[in-house]
Amino acid sequence: MSSTGVAEAERVGSEARRPDAVFRQRRKTRQILVALWLALLAETVAFAFIQPVWSRVDEAQHFDYIQSLAQKRSLPVEGKSFISPTVVNISIQTQQWGWAPAGTMSTPAVLDPSRWLTIPAGLDSRNQDKWVQRNLWYFNYEAMQPPLYYAINAPLYAALPADPFIKLYGMRLLAALMASAMLPLTYLTAREAFPDSRLVMLGAPVVMLLTQGYALNMSQVSNDALAVPMGAAALLLLLRMVGRGLTWKRSVTTGAVIGAALLAKLTSLFLLPVAAVALVLVVIYKREPVRRALIHGAIILAPVALMVAPWMVCNIFLYGDPTGASAARPLMSAFFASPLVSLQTLRLNELLPTYWFGEPVFPFAFWTNAWVVVLPAMVVAGAGLLFYLAQGRRSQVKDVQVRVMFLLVAFFVGVASNLLMPFGSGIGGVPGRYLYPLLPAAAFLLMFGIDRLLRRERAQFLSELFLVWMVLWESLNFLAYIRNR
Repeated sequence: MSSTGVAEAERVGSEARRPDAVFRQRRKTRQILVALWLALLAETVAFAFIQPVWSRVDEAQHFDYIQSLAQKRSLPVEGKSFISPTVVNISIQTQQWGWAPAGTMSTPAVLDPSRWLTIPAGLDSRNQDKWVQRNLWYFNYEAMQPPLYYAINAPLYAALPADPFIKLYGMRLLAALMASAMLPLTYLTAREAFPDSRLVMLGAPVVMLLTQGYALNMSQVSNDALAVPMGAAALLLLLRMVGRGLTWKRSVTTGAVIGAALLAKLTSLFLLPVAAVALVLVVIYKREPVRRALIHGAIILAPVALMVAPWMVCNIFLYGDPTGASAARPLMSAFFASPLVSLQTLRLNELLPTYWFGEPVFPFAFWTNAWVVVLPAMVVAGAGLLFYLAQGRRSQVKDVQVRVMFLLVAFFVGVASNLLMPFGSGIGGVPGRYLYPLLPAAAFLLMFGIDRLLRRERAQFLSELFLVWMVLWESLNFLAYIRNR
């Protein structure tokens, strides 16, 4: 056989083997993703069982909201509804009151609900704040939250045995399961944005997994456990809209998911300006007519309005405003004053640490050691993103560029929206968990920036260094957390 014939036979054989190689690679990817998902689920389940009862981040009030729905078939009322005797009894057993660590605050003098009062009339602002700071613990101050998360948990609460601790841990396990959905959502986001790099596609879910505060805070009884993955799912749908174009089905589905996220928590409001960003990019990059983009904007808003309007109308009759902020403000501003009074109430110095390591503030003993690689990785990623953007359109793949641009703008719009919301509500404080719906975008941008700036071998080395360091210190954090709880 001639050399030409041999070469042709090798080429045909190579093409015949190629589908098997692709299949093996896809199977390996699935196995890695399943392993990562199981690791996240194991971490969230572990935190569900080992973190203190009431978790020091409003868990008692979230539990009471669910109990009210399950037993009274009614929503609690902001500023008027008190926590139940069940919640008080658990607080007595665990010595957990408010945000103070267990055992550091003495048992309140008045435990009889018949002696509890709403905010007395006639107090000036200073004395009102003092009164609230002493008595806030017995209010269900989470009553202004939208009802979806609590409605999902109410049947579970009713079905579980009567022991309140079993109910608490059962609902924590449901929260952990909800939270674990973030890992496949992060992978799908990275694959949709940049499928050409396995380092980015698989590195993004690893970064998500290493965000230790996520597993801690999302394994509590909290509406964040539902709002966060719903927000991430909406972000993925908008990314697909940007990359694949406008369709009626995609727009309706996106609107329904955004509506569900808003019915879980109002901090999901940032998804509306992000949806506007997606439509603008579709017009600019995909040459969609402005009129068609506006029609699809209305299609997205329609299910949002249909889902959220009944709850907001109820609030208008109950509180005089659509969100209940006017009733929440007298309670919550005693601790978290409006940033219009002082920008310090935004707690910006806590935003990044609580994003990585959760709440209560700085719960892990060795969290500062993680910054040794976290900060350099963020700097390298930022430089890589700037380098990518500086290259210009001619040297970039258009379909990749629009997707990266969307995630970049969506991330900054989401952060800015969350920072601006306290100015409207009059209640300060922006903890890192408010930004968790943006975690898939942040994880992708971190890995994409590293991949773009460094050669593949160096990018992989830096990523592996990041992985080893974070696993080391987060394991120590975990062990110290168990010992010190």
